[in-house]
Amino acid sequence: MGTTNTKKERMIEDGNPVHSSGSQGDGPGGPTDGRLFNVDFVSSTIANLASALGISMLIATIPIYVIALGGNRADAGIVTGVAQLTSVLFRPLAGWLTDAWRRRPLVLIGTSGYVAASIVYLLSGSIPLLILGRVMHGIGVCFYTTAANVYVADIAPHNRRAEALGVFSAAQAVGIIIGPAIGFFIIEAAGFHYMFYFTAGLAFAAFLISLFAREKRQNSTIKRHPWSPRTGIIDSDAIPLAWMALCMGMGFGSINAFISIFAQPRGMTNPGFYFTVQAVALLISRTFAGRFADRYGRVAAIIPGIVLMTVALAILPAAHGYHMFLAVASLFGFGFGAAQPATMALLIDRVRLEQRGLATSTYYLGFDVGLAIGSILLGMVSQHFGFGVMWPVAAALTLLSLAGLLMGRRHAAGS
Repeated sequence: MGTTNTKKERMIEDGNPVHSSGSQGDGPGGPTDGRLFNVDFVSSTIANLASALGISMLIATIPIYVIALGGNRADAGIVTGVAQLTSVLFRPLAGWLTDAWRRRPLVLIGTSGYVAASIVYLLSGSIPLLILGRVMHGIGVCFYTTAANVYVADIAPHNRRAEALGVFSAAQAVGIIIGPAIGFFIIEAAGFHYMFYFTAGLAFAAFLISLFAREKRQNSTIKRHPWSPRTGIIDSDAIPLAWMALCMGMGFGSINAFISIFAQPRGMTNPGFYFTVQAVALLISRTFAGRFADRYGRVAAIIPGIVLMTVALAILPAAHGYHMFLAVASLFGFGFGAAQPATMALLIDRVRLEQRGLATSTYYLGFDVGLAIGSILLGMVSQHFGFGVMWPVAAALTLLSLAGLLMGRRHAAGS
């Protein structure tokens, strides 16, 4: 008995599953033969690439379209933020439905939301109609990202789960890298309407690919509780990992919101290079760090990743010129690319099969809130105390994510 308890404690510390009701790949999908790159995984990854490509094209160009329609900067901020706000509001519903229903229908709803949004953008001639399109886009994002990540976790071999989520996320990173450039190229060559046709086509392609994805029926003996405010909004087992996502989101949000403003006066006249290098580093890291996390444990990838992100933010006050900023971009990209898939894999490891959807939505809810805090509250810090204070504060908040590992260890031990 003592040997069994010691083994369980070691599994908890290494970030391996502690539940016995499906987290090890004995539920829908979750093969144990070690094969990852099958038809279902490859097709879902291609669909993720198409979705991310369309989304990144729109994120980069929608503010310009708002100005073209006669709006101002405030309008551009509102239109941009509506999608994220909608995603936060609908995320708990998406998580609960992913568990109560199945993964693939929610993936199809998400991609349908992308198609509908692009059609509304195409028809829009006013700011209110454009906001409607952003609401549809936000609904698509929360349903697709929640259900698609759970689906990949389901079909991946349990001993290659972090690798699967890393490769799946790497496809998204590719779309983020090339999407804005393609979007602006289409706008310059043919105009906004042709770009909306293109993004609608990408979303429809993702829908068709997802339509043929196979999903095993879930075990009918698993008891699922009806929705209630207590059990259907967040998953308490996911709170430690959602805390980690929130802290990483604060660091990521501060970079997204302020690096361009900060870098230009310090010798980086084109901050776009920063985002390109960060995305490439993130792509490389996600591709290989997942396999490392599967082999040596989730924590072995999470801690170095968090440390790299923290160091990148902490040295920003001293950054001048392209070389220093690109070094920061590399450190942050490698760090986030290592930590994020490993924390997601650790989340799936620690929750029961029937909790995966709600747990994933709780995780992304934490990240969404972190992005908002990183943009808004840290912006206030910058306004009152300057970037020299804001970046170290962002670094400290990012480092606080490691507390989630201690919270999770105590929670798992208590369970």
